[in-house]
Amino acid sequence: MRLAYFCFTIIFLVTACGEQQQESIPTFVVKETPFSIEVSGFGEVEAAQSQKILSPGRRPMTIAWLKDENSYVEKGEVIARFDAQRIQRDSREEELELLKLEQDILKSEAKQQEQKQEVESDQDFVKHEFDFVDRFAIDDLRIYSQLEIIDTLANRDFLEAKDGFLSWKETSIDEQHDSQMAVLNIKKAGVDTKYQQLKQALTSLEVVSPYSGLLIYQKDRRGEKPTIGQTVFPGRAIAEIPNLENMQAKIYVQANEAIDLSVGQRVEIQLDAFPDSIFVGELVDVSGFPRSIERGNPVTYFELIASIEEQDRFKMQPGRKLSANITVKTASETLVVPLQTLHHKDGETYVYVKKGSVFLKQKVQSGRKNLYLVEITDGISEGDIVALSQPPLARVGESE
Repeated sequence: MRLAYFCFTIIFLVTACGEQQQESIPTFVVKETPFSIEVSGFGEVEAAQSQKILSPGRRPMTIAWLKDENSYVEKGEVIARFDAQRIQRDSREEELELLKLEQDILKSEAKQQEQKQEVESDQDFVKHEFDFVDRFAIDDLRIYSQLEIIDTLANRDFLEAKDGFLSWKETSIDEQHDSQMAVLNIKKAGVDTKYQQLKQALTSLEVVSPYSGLLIYQKDRRGEKPTIGQTVFPGRAIAEIPNLENMQAKIYVQANEAIDLSVGQRVEIQLDAFPDSIFVGELVDVSGFPRSIERGNPVTYFELIASIEEQDRFKMQPGRKLSANITVKTASETLVVPLQTLHHKDGETYVYVKKGSVFLKQKVQSGRKNLYLVEITDGISEGDIVALSQPPLARVGESE
């Protein structure tokens, strides 16, 4: 009797635990639900067309003064000045190097003249020696002995060899001088080019506005605008004069939230300064890859450009911050399940469907998804109950 009661108690507890475990698994009832895909982002207003103002010169320069941003400037008005101290120092160094090279050239020419004069002196001496030998050369054995005649002939051969050597030496001096002068001239040309660039930079220390309009400073690839004391490279866009008649939105979307973004999608824009005003537009450009927009921050963003249908010059000022909502897929009735119901293994996607007291593993075909839900195109039907978390192995079976 006690044994039967004990067995019944164990069976009851196991059944109760199983039912409690079954009830503890959260589930979701599959049904057709309005499903849309929307992506949010942030950014700022900018002009669709603007006149860029570039850093002048051909060398990096340090900014010494800047006109206030968002101020109205007239054509020809100075908007930036660069520090001349570094350029003047570099210019003096290049000028000194140029003078040193000119001295080296003069020294090389003087050395060539000296060497050529020595050769010419030796050639004059050899010429006199030739005259002496020719004048007193006697090959009559009655006057000189045979040995004396041989000495005279050997002396003439020596003079001819020496004269040939001096001619070669003169040519060699010219060739060496030409080579040395070529090297010095190349160096001089390089230094002179740098010197002329620095002189030009000294005359380009002020940047003037080519047009009248609102002054907006340009951010670099790190998201930083020009500041006093900053070194900028030649050709960099430091400012712009925007066309306020045609404004657009520059939007940043975090890389892991950028779902199926493409040109032509509808965008709703809300200015932070005017939260009650909603502007409508569409994407006109989507960057091909994400990038970091803040120094030291590894988070990457896709950069988007959106047109704005209704322009408001009073509200849409360049640089004003905004938030945006991009409609990737408009709402439509479709079967969806939460993202956490999907499981993936060996290239297959499946869910756990509740069948009685157990959950069966069911393969499914998924479609588009947003941050929370995913479309199901095949594998389950409306009214099915799927597990929101992994069921215990004891309650899992395989579907037929």
